Amino acid sequence: MEIRLTKLEALIPNLATREDLLKTKADMREDLLKTRGQLEGSIQKIETTMHQEMTKQTWTLVKWMTGLLATLLPSLVAATFYIARHVH
Repeated sequence: MEIRLTKLEALIPNLATREDLLKTKADMREDLLKTRGQLEGSIQKIETTMHQEMTKQTWTLVKWMTGLLATLLPSLVAATFYIARHVH
């Protein structure tokens, strides 16, 4: 019994008090809020960058499609007229 009591008494200085727990809780909350603010800033920066890049890609695609249509449409019209006039 005394051995168990001695082991318990040896642990008592390492146990946290209610004040220690409250201080730790406050510190954790402060760190969490700071980290949250940093993450929100990073996420906003990433969203802005992605929006810019997606807009740039969209306009690149529009340019390619416009160029492709500007090239193919007259060719198709010319082929249709050729077939209508000369193959008949």
